[in-house]
Parts: sequence; structure tokens; C-alpha cells
Amino acid sequence: MFPIRCALLFVLGAVAVSNAAQLKWRQNEQTSLLELSFNNKPVLAWSFASNQFKPYIKSLHALTGENILLDAPADHLHHHGLMYAIRINGVNFWEERDQPGHEKHIEWLRTTASTTSSGVSQASATELIHWVTHTNAELRDTKPVALLIERRSIDVAIDESQGEVALRWRSDFQVGRTPVKLHGSDYNGLGLRLPPAWDHKARHQNSEKLGYSSEQKWDVLPARWTAVSHNAGDREITVALFGSPSNRGTRMFFSMLNPFAYLAVTQNLSTQPIEYAPGEKFQLDYVLLVYSRPVTSGQIEQRYAKWLSENVSSSAPATAPTP
Repeated sequence: MFPIRCALLFVLGAVAVSNAAQLKWRQNEQTSLLELSFNNKPVLAWSFASNQFKPYIKSLHALTGENILLDAPADHLHHHGLMYAIRINGVNFWEERDQPGHEKHIEWLRTTASTTSSGVSQASATELIHWVTHTNAELRDTKPVALLIERRSIDVAIDESQGEVALRWRSDFQVGRTPVKLHGSDYNGLGLRLPPAWDHKARHQNSEKLGYSSEQKWDVLPARWTAVSHNAGDREITVALFGSPSNRGTRMFFSMLNPFAYLAVTQNLSTQPIEYAPGEKFQLDYVLLVYSRPVTSGQIEQRYAKWLSENVSSSAPATAPTP
């Protein structure tokens, strides 16, 4: 259903994309990880093993080295770093229990890496994914039975002058041969589990300056963006999450600090399910920024406005984010 750009196929070991690029992709066949490095230091690891329920970003590092994601903690084994999951036609793609759905990795479609004239390093990779029920997950050909066919693109840009790692998550979906109803819990969408050091004491903020509950166990707020910050030694790390206004549904942000730190952006599917007809197409577009320095709400607002003006207003898909 989606044209496959197969000019670049992965092989064991490093994937050479550009001698000039500071960002480089490498596929590790033994661990089923697609890894991105910047000047030989880790930026992210994209997990795609065939025996797992969903592909996801396993780790994501600030320029100062801190990993801001936690994968499969003992209290919630289904929390996988940065992941996207919802429920479709009653099939649960989030919790990974009771015959859950599978976001099945099919193949890598492309990788790119380059450096702009202004010195910003950028990279992009696209994965083909079939969303299938538990009973169909082991079929050799899952395309005819896929509820959704997803083309997931992760674009990364490094701006050293701003201490910023920018990750853009874009998912292009096409509905399979049957109608679908997208629904889920308050937290179902694009979510990230933060490391234990962030639990109980990280600081949340949002674009609308809305207050959080005193317990901060289950806050669901409408906003354009939200952010969470934590002091890591003598440094402050800030993570900001944007939702595109072009995404269908109401932008809602789920956050909590107790008993653990979590952040998610959703389409409010818990109260406003969305239905699509067979063959219908739709797109979701999000940005996650990681700063290894203090940033104000005004600076995040400016960054959000810049992203909107340079990317969301354009109908042509970009191969990498514009920082």
C-alpha cells in the first residue's frame, strides 16, 4: 500500500550513509537495534525485534549523555521507552496482556544522514509496521489482515549551539480491509517512561499554564505542548513534547510523577474515539525535544512556533526535522 523505497538495504554492522555526517546509523542484528550515534556517542536505540509486541525507541540521550528513557521496568513491563500504542476494535496494543495486538515490524524502508550548511546534523529512518491481532501475528504475510499499515519515520536533528536533540515522530497510516475504531485509556498515544531519578520530583509545565493536581498521579490536560525537567547533578535536563494541530482529535497530555514519572500525548481517544473506513489514510505528527540546559516556557513556546511555521504548515513531508 505504501511505495517501498528499497534503494538502501541494511547489512550486519555499520550502515554507511555519508562520510561527512556526524550522525550515523548502525543496525545491530544480534540485539535487533537500529542505533544512531553522534560523533561516536549514542543518541538513540530503536528496538524492532520480531518477538516483541511493538517497535519502540529504547533509549534517547541528551547531548551531555543522559538517557531520558526507561525500558520495561519491573512495575510495568509494557512501558517501553518512547512508544506509540492505542486500542483498535477492542484489541489492546498497549498493555501486552490477554491476547494483545502486535505492531509487527516488516522492514526498514530507508535511512539518511547529513549535515546542513549551518552545521546542524540530521538523520532519518523509516520503518514499515503492520498492526495485527494476536491470532494473526505469526502469519507469513500479514498485509491482508492488518488493521493498520503504518509507515513510521523518526527524524533526528542535533543543534549543539542550543544543547538540543530534536526527535520528530511521524506515522503515516492506511487502514486495512476492515473499518477501524481507535480508542483507549487516558494515556494511550505516544508515551515515554522517564528514569527512576525523575520519579516524585521532576517538574512539569504546559503551554496553557494549567495547574497540576497535588498528588500528580493522573493529570490529563489540554495543551499545545508540555515539558518536564529534572536536575541531573549540576545540570538540568528538560524534555518537551509537542503535538501537531493537524492530528485528528483533541490534543491532551497525560502526566504523572507518583508513583513514577510518565508523559504522553494523546488524541483524547478515551472520550472521543475515532473511526476510519477501509483504505482511509491519516497521519500523526509529534516532536520530542531534549535539552541539556535550563529552558524557559517562553523559549519552548518560541521553539514550538518555529516548528509549526517550518513544518506543519507545509504539505510536503520532510525527510528530517528543521531545527
